[in-house]
Amino acid sequence: MKKGLSKVNMTKPIAATLSLIVWFAGVQTTPNASAQAPVSSTSSAGVLPGLQLRGSTQTMFATLIKEAGLSGGAAGSNQGCSRPPVRDVSIPAGTNFENAIALVAKLGPGSKWNVQGGVVVLLPDGVVPPLLQVQIQSFTWNKSMPVREVLDRIRQLPEVTGAAAKLGLAEAPFEGGASSICLRGSCGEEARPQVVETEQNVPLVALLNRVAQAHQAVWDYSEFRCERGILFSLGVLAE
Repeated sequence: MKKGLSKVNMTKPIAATLSLIVWFAGVQTTPNASAQAPVSSTSSAGVLPGLQLRGSTQTMFATLIKEAGLSGGAAGSNQGCSRPPVRDVSIPAGTNFENAIALVAKLGPGSKWNVQGGVVVLLPDGVVPPLLQVQIQSFTWNKSMPVREVLDRIRQLPEVTGAAAKLGLAEAPFEGGASSICLRGSCGEEARPQVVETEQNVPLVALLNRVAQAHQAVWDYSEFRCERGILFSLGVLAE
């Protein structure tokens, strides 16, 4: 685990994770949904062990996603050039996943979470940032490629760079909004069979979700409102 995050009793498996995933797959949301996903009675069995989280809202969100064995994405907006503040949160043993996510989301001003295509997403004010709404005409990628390399390619797509320029966004000189988290073993990519897919006419947020789901990762998008303009970063929070 990277510096700045600590947790207790991370080795216990989470009960009924499969039933939680089935519930996620059944939730229907829109990209700009402003409401949180409803609490489901079927997911209450997906309880967490006692956790002591430390970091930004997005980093703690990513830790919970990985602890639950799910995939996710987090977008954040920062009023300034610095990284978001570090906070501490205790998750009592027996807390269900939804309540833990809701607790962490409250720490980010206006942050709300929902489920998009089986991927848990945290958004500022529940709205997808404009850059993540840009339509990607075509993107061919190999699932065996490390997730960081896939996101590097996505950042360089002409639709992304062109939309960023129109929105007055400049890429920040660092990747992601926080250091990547790796739980239960090495972050190194295991050898995978060559699986090439082409995504066509999808919004950037949907493309990021598909990549995150393929790698059971958590993507991160952050904006920083500096005196000389707005910077953005797109990277991996957890893998």
